Amino acid sequence: MEAQREFHRLAFEYAQTTGPLEADHLAQEHGYLINGTHLACYLSHLNAYRRMVSENIETALILEDDIDMEMDIRERHSKIMSQIGQKYGGDWDMLFVGHCTYDANEPVGLRPPWGHRERRNAELYEAEYPMCMHAYALTKECARRLAVVLEERLKTVGQDIDLVLAIGVQFGMSTVLGVSPPPIVQVGRNVFASDLSLPGNGDTAQRLDKSTLFHLGLRSIDPRTLPQYIDWAITAL
Repeated sequence: MEAQREFHRLAFEYAQTTGPLEADHLAQEHGYLINGTHLACYLSHLNAYRRMVSENIETALILEDDIDMEMDIRERHSKIMSQIGQKYGGDWDMLFVGHCTYDANEPVGLRPPWGHRERRNAELYEAEYPMCMHAYALTKECARRLAVVLEERLKTVGQDIDLVLAIGVQFGMSTVLGVSPPPIVQVGRNVFASDLSLPGNGDTAQRLDKSTLFHLGLRSIDPRTLPQYIDWAITAL
Protein backbone atom coordinates (compact mmCIF):
# COMPACT_ATOMS: atom_id res chain seq x y z
CA MET A 1 0.00 0.00 0.00
CA GLU A 2 2.81 2.41 0.81
CA ALA A 3 4.39 1.95 -2.63
CA GLN A 4 1.10 2.71 -4.35
CA ARG A 5 0.40 5.67 -2.10
CA GLU A 6 3.76 7.23 -2.93
CA PHE A 7 3.51 6.48 -6.65
CA HIS A 8 0.02 7.96 -7.03
CA ARG A 9 0.61 10.66 -4.39
CA LEU A 10 -2.49 9.59 -2.50
CA ALA A 11 -3.41 10.91 0.91
CA PHE A 12 -5.01 8.27 3.12
CA GLU A 13 -4.95 7.01 6.68
CA TYR A 14 -4.60 3.48 8.00
CA ALA A 15 -7.65 2.46 9.99
CA GLN A 16 -7.39 0.40 13.14
CA THR A 17 -8.57 -3.13 12.46
CA THR A 18 -9.94 -5.88 14.68
CA GLY A 19 -7.85 -9.05 14.90
CA PRO A 20 -9.36 -12.56 14.78
CA LEU A 21 -8.59 -13.34 18.45
CA GLU A 22 -10.20 -10.10 19.61
CA ALA A 23 -13.13 -10.87 17.31
CA ASP A 24 -13.62 -14.28 18.96
CA HIS A 25 -13.74 -12.59 22.37
CA LEU A 26 -16.28 -10.02 21.17
CA ALA A 27 -18.42 -12.73 19.59
CA GLN A 28 -18.69 -14.55 22.91
CA GLU A 29 -19.25 -11.35 24.86
CA HIS A 30 -22.00 -9.95 22.62
CA GLY A 31 -23.56 -13.09 21.18
CA TYR A 32 -22.54 -12.45 17.57
CA LEU A 33 -23.33 -15.22 15.09
CA ILE A 34 -19.97 -15.06 13.29
CA ASN A 35 -16.44 -15.05 14.69
CA GLY A 36 -12.77 -15.25 13.80
CA THR A 37 -11.55 -13.69 10.57
CA HIS A 38 -15.10 -13.23 9.26
CA LEU A 39 -16.07 -11.10 12.25
CA ALA A 40 -12.73 -9.27 12.24
CA CYS A 41 -13.34 -8.11 8.67
CA TYR A 42 -16.96 -7.21 9.47
CA LEU A 43 -16.04 -5.12 12.53
CA SER A 44 -13.17 -3.35 10.78
CA HIS A 45 -15.55 -1.98 8.15
CA LEU A 46 -18.25 -1.27 10.74
CA ASN A 47 -15.81 0.73 12.85
CA ALA A 48 -14.87 2.79 9.79
CA TYR A 49 -18.56 3.71 9.37
CA ARG A 50 -18.80 4.69 13.02
CA ARG A 51 -15.73 6.88 12.64
CA MET A 52 -17.24 8.64 9.62
CA VAL A 53 -20.29 9.52 11.68
CA SER A 54 -18.43 10.61 14.81
CA GLU A 55 -15.89 12.72 12.88
CA ASN A 56 -18.46 14.13 10.44
CA ILE A 57 -16.69 12.75 7.33
CA GLU A 58 -18.97 13.42 4.35
CA THR A 59 -17.55 10.74 2.01
CA ALA A 60 -14.76 8.19 2.32
CA LEU A 61 -13.01 5.71 0.04
CA ILE A 62 -12.27 2.51 1.94
CA LEU A 63 -9.46 0.29 0.65
CA GLU A 64 -8.32 -3.08 1.95
CA ASP A 65 -4.60 -3.83 1.94
CA ASP A 66 -4.49 -6.54 -0.74
CA ILE A 67 -5.26 -4.37 -3.75
CA ASP A 68 -3.71 -3.26 -7.01
CA MET A 69 -4.96 -0.40 -9.18
CA GLU A 70 -4.79 0.94 -12.70
CA MET A 71 -1.92 3.29 -13.47
CA ASP A 72 -4.37 6.02 -14.49
CA ILE A 73 -6.56 5.68 -11.40
CA ARG A 74 -6.68 9.44 -10.83
CA GLU A 75 -8.08 10.10 -14.32
CA ARG A 76 -10.54 7.22 -14.02
CA HIS A 77 -11.71 8.41 -10.61
CA SER A 78 -12.25 11.94 -11.91
CA LYS A 79 -14.30 10.62 -14.84
CA ILE A 80 -16.40 8.38 -12.60
CA MET A 81 -17.19 11.16 -10.13
CA SER A 82 -18.11 13.48 -13.01
CA GLN A 83 -20.58 10.87 -14.29
CA ILE A 84 -22.06 10.47 -10.81
CA GLY A 85 -22.44 14.22 -10.42
CA GLN A 86 -24.22 14.56 -13.76
CA LYS A 87 -26.61 11.65 -13.24
CA TYR A 88 -27.14 11.43 -9.48
CA GLY A 89 -25.86 14.67 -7.96
CA GLY A 90 -25.50 13.90 -4.27
CA ASP A 91 -28.25 11.26 -4.30
CA TRP A 92 -26.15 8.10 -3.97
CA ASP A 93 -25.01 5.94 -1.07
CA MET A 94 -22.19 3.61 -2.09
CA LEU A 95 -19.82 3.29 -5.04
CA PHE A 96 -17.99 0.00 -5.61
CA VAL A 97 -14.77 1.00 -7.38
CA GLY A 98 -13.60 -2.58 -6.94
CA HIS A 99 -15.79 -5.66 -6.76
CA CYS A 100 -15.96 -9.32 -7.67
CA THR A 101 -18.73 -11.04 -9.54
CA TYR A 102 -20.63 -14.32 -9.58
CA ASP A 103 -20.01 -15.22 -5.98
CA ALA A 104 -21.15 -18.66 -4.84
CA ASN A 105 -23.77 -16.97 -2.66
CA GLU A 106 -25.20 -14.89 -5.51
CA PRO A 107 -28.84 -15.77 -6.23
CA VAL A 108 -29.35 -18.09 -9.19
CA GLY A 109 -31.57 -15.53 -10.90
CA LEU A 110 -28.66 -13.11 -11.23
CA ARG A 111 -26.08 -15.52 -12.66
CA PRO A 112 -25.51 -16.88 -16.17
CA PRO A 113 -26.70 -19.06 -17.80
CA TRP A 114 -30.12 -18.15 -16.37
CA GLY A 115 -31.92 -15.19 -17.84
CA HIS A 116 -31.02 -13.02 -20.81
CA ARG A 117 -27.40 -11.89 -20.69
CA GLU A 118 -26.08 -8.62 -22.06
CA ARG A 119 -22.50 -7.47 -21.70
CA ARG A 120 -22.43 -4.29 -19.64
CA ASN A 121 -20.48 -1.62 -21.49
CA ALA A 122 -21.13 1.46 -19.38
CA GLU A 123 -18.42 2.33 -16.90
CA LEU A 124 -20.96 3.36 -14.26
CA TYR A 125 -24.03 1.30 -13.44
CA GLU A 126 -26.49 0.64 -10.62
CA ALA A 127 -25.33 -2.47 -8.78
CA GLU A 128 -27.81 -5.28 -8.23
CA TYR A 129 -25.75 -7.56 -6.01
CA PRO A 130 -22.31 -6.07 -5.19
CA MET A 131 -19.78 -8.46 -3.72
CA CYS A 132 -16.37 -7.96 -2.06
CA MET A 133 -15.31 -4.97 0.02
CA HIS A 134 -11.75 -4.23 -1.10
CA ALA A 135 -12.44 -0.81 -2.69
CA TYR A 136 -15.60 1.25 -2.25
CA ALA A 137 -16.78 4.71 -1.31
CA LEU A 138 -19.77 5.68 0.79
CA THR A 139 -21.47 8.77 2.13
CA LYS A 140 -21.84 9.77 5.75
CA GLU A 141 -25.60 9.23 5.70
CA CYS A 142 -25.11 5.73 4.34
CA ALA A 143 -22.47 5.07 7.01
CA ARG A 144 -24.93 6.26 9.67
CA ARG A 145 -27.58 3.77 8.51
CA LEU A 146 -25.12 0.92 8.11
CA ALA A 147 -23.66 1.46 11.58
CA VAL A 148 -27.10 0.66 13.02
CA VAL A 149 -28.22 -2.05 10.60
CA LEU A 150 -24.96 -4.01 10.58
CA GLU A 151 -24.75 -4.07 14.37
CA GLU A 152 -28.24 -5.60 14.48
CA ARG A 153 -27.44 -8.13 11.75
CA LEU A 154 -24.50 -9.50 13.74
CA LYS A 155 -26.98 -10.99 16.20
CA THR A 156 -29.71 -12.01 13.76
CA VAL A 157 -28.18 -12.97 10.39
CA GLY A 158 -24.64 -14.27 10.89
CA GLN A 159 -23.27 -13.68 7.38
CA ASP A 160 -20.18 -11.95 5.98
CA ILE A 161 -20.51 -8.19 5.61
CA ASP A 162 -20.55 -8.12 1.80
CA LEU A 163 -23.38 -10.66 1.69
CA VAL A 164 -25.42 -8.68 4.23
CA LEU A 165 -24.95 -5.53 2.15
CA ALA A 166 -25.73 -7.29 -1.13
CA ILE A 167 -29.02 -8.61 0.24
CA GLY A 168 -29.84 -5.11 1.47
CA VAL A 169 -29.22 -3.68 -2.00
CA GLN A 170 -31.62 -6.24 -3.48
CA PHE A 171 -34.34 -4.90 -1.21
CA GLY A 172 -33.66 -1.26 -2.06
CA MET A 173 -31.72 -0.39 1.09
CA SER A 174 -29.46 2.08 -0.72
CA THR A 175 -28.53 3.58 -4.08
CA VAL A 176 -25.42 1.55 -4.85
CA LEU A 177 -23.29 2.12 -7.93
CA GLY A 178 -20.54 0.05 -9.51
CA VAL A 179 -17.74 0.57 -12.01
CA SER A 180 -17.15 -1.94 -14.79
CA PRO A 181 -14.50 -3.09 -15.32
CA PRO A 182 -13.22 -2.30 -11.81
CA PRO A 183 -10.07 -0.11 -11.77
CA ILE A 184 -9.06 -1.37 -8.31
CA VAL A 185 -8.80 -5.12 -7.83
CA GLN A 186 -7.68 -7.77 -5.39
CA VAL A 187 -4.20 -9.04 -6.20
CA GLY A 188 -5.16 -12.57 -5.18
CA ARG A 189 -4.27 -14.84 -2.29
CA ASN A 190 -1.48 -16.39 -4.35
CA VAL A 191 0.34 -13.02 -4.49
CA PHE A 192 -0.10 -11.84 -0.93
CA ALA A 193 -2.86 -12.00 1.63
CA SER A 194 -4.64 -9.22 3.42
CA ASP A 195 -4.37 -8.93 7.20
CA LEU A 196 -8.05 -9.85 7.15
CA SER A 197 -8.10 -12.40 4.34
CA LEU A 198 -11.09 -14.69 4.56
CA PRO A 199 -10.57 -18.43 4.19
CA GLY A 200 -11.47 -19.76 0.77
CA ASN A 201 -10.37 -21.83 -2.16
CA GLY A 202 -8.73 -20.59 -5.33
CA ASP A 203 -7.09 -17.37 -6.37
CA THR A 204 -8.92 -14.05 -6.23
CA ALA A 205 -6.72 -12.12 -8.68
CA GLN A 206 -8.49 -9.91 -11.22
CA ARG A 207 -7.38 -8.39 -14.51
CA LEU A 208 -5.96 -4.88 -14.92
CA ASP A 209 -4.90 -3.17 -18.14
CA LYS A 210 -1.93 -1.34 -16.58
CA SER A 211 -1.11 -2.59 -13.10
CA THR A 212 0.59 -0.22 -10.67
CA LEU A 213 2.23 -3.04 -8.71
CA PHE A 214 3.54 -4.74 -11.87
CA HIS A 215 4.94 -1.41 -13.06
CA LEU A 216 6.72 -1.01 -9.72
CA GLY A 217 8.14 -4.53 -9.90
CA LEU A 218 6.03 -5.77 -6.99
CA ARG A 219 4.11 -8.38 -8.99
CA SER A 220 5.83 -11.11 -10.98
CA ILE A 221 2.88 -11.77 -13.31
CA ASP A 222 1.27 -9.01 -15.35
CA PRO A 223 -2.48 -9.03 -14.46
CA ARG A 224 -3.17 -7.97 -18.05
CA THR A 225 -2.66 -11.65 -18.90
CA LEU A 226 -5.58 -12.71 -16.69
CA PRO A 227 -8.97 -13.45 -18.29
CA GLN A 228 -10.95 -10.46 -19.53
CA TYR A 229 -13.34 -9.15 -16.91
CA ILE A 230 -16.90 -10.23 -17.59
CA ASP A 231 -19.78 -8.32 -16.05
CA TRP A 232 -23.24 -9.17 -17.24
CA ALA A 233 -26.48 -7.26 -16.89
CA ILE A 234 -29.12 -9.93 -16.26
CA THR A 235 -32.80 -9.72 -17.14
CA ALA A 236 -35.31 -12.51 -16.55
CA LEU A 237 -36.47 -14.66 -19.44
